[in-house]
Amino acid sequence: MARLELEDVCFAYGDREVLTHVSLRLEAGETVAIVGPNGAGKTTLLRVAGGLLTPTSGRVLLEGHDLADVPRRAAARRLAAVPAEEEAVFPFTVRESVALGRHAWRSAFGRLDEDEDGRVERALERTALQALADRTLPALSSGERQRASIARCLVQDAPVCLLDEPTSHLDLGQRMRMLRLFRDEAASDGRAVLAVLHDLNLAAYFADRIVLMVDAAVVADGPPAEVFTPERVEAAFGTPVYVMPHPTHGRPVVVPLDGGDA
Repeated sequence: MARLELEDVCFAYGDREVLTHVSLRLEAGETVAIVGPNGAGKTTLLRVAGGLLTPTSGRVLLEGHDLADVPRRAAARRLAAVPAEEEAVFPFTVRESVALGRHAWRSAFGRLDEDEDGRVERALERTALQALADRTLPALSSGERQRASIARCLVQDAPVCLLDEPTSHLDLGQRMRMLRLFRDEAASDGRAVLAVLHDLNLAAYFADRIVLMVDAAVVADGPPAEVFTPERVEAAFGTPVYVMPHPTHGRPVVVPLDGGDA
């Protein structure tokens, strides 16, 4: 049984179609990256998959159950998310913000016990936030807030993780560390990870599968080497590229070309 499945999903804002007959399966232990040009429908797909938006038609299945019928608290135990922007509306400390990831697992107004505290501390350690744990979110940089969001997602212990540009504010080293972290989570704990990524090379490095979206539809779904061909990437993004295998891991590396070099 798939961890998450979209069956012939359509979604529209008024008369504007944003998703057109999208079908997608996400298996346990799998990392999948959604890529595509701006406006292709990537973030909308993620929001529909997470239950934040209701499909115009089609359905989303969470471990075989129609997501529309899953109680919110139960869904929060099975789905975790990292938004593209971590807003600092309330002056929570980093530790308090990360601990919110355990909310669905405790009774109303329940306090964290020793085991729960340990989970939070491990998430802080894995995202290198121990030194910032008592600082408030408004006092952090965008990248530090993003890491706090990642830590909250991890501590939620959900089998499905939905990531919307989870590395957009991170430096190169942190990008690699956070993507490895999620890839390791999928491999060791059977989590299924679905991530929107703009960087094609990071997507190729991170993902078992690439889902390429253009004009509200999925135009390719498969291993990175099959999806990232020069012809397909040029057609999707409107610019010529050179694609070569990485000398170490063999995954494709996409290099934009000047139009005159194509």
